[in-house]
Amino acid sequence: MSSAGTRPTILIVDDELSLRDMLTSVLQLEGYSVELATNGQEAIDILQRSPATRRIVLLDLVMPILDGWGVVRWLVEHPEVKANVKVILMSANERLRQASDLEHDAELEKPFGVDNLLLVLGRFS
Repeated sequence: MSSAGTRPTILIVDDELSLRDMLTSVLQLEGYSVELATNGQEAIDILQRSPATRRIVLLDLVMPILDGWGVVRWLVEHPEVKANVKVILMSANERLRQASDLEHDAELEKPFGVDNLLLVLGRFS
């Protein structure tokens, strides 16, 4: 990944504006750099532009254009990008159960609190 002591960039991939805004505010206050995507295709575009960037992807499962399943499939097909990425799935409990076979590093069940978010992120920062 990158040198020790450098925080990963957080890529928030969610079609809900209010959630993106809240997460951006919290994460920037915590000192993270944040990137935003409203769907899976935008996320892939960001990942392709700078594949060597160390990232944590906060990935919603249900979105228009390309869903979270599609993003994870793309990452599996691009190990040179996946090597620099930790994937945290964000969705309702039922959706997370449906995605149990997806390759990912952690889960956040919606709705989740800031404390839980920071606890999960702390495992990878």
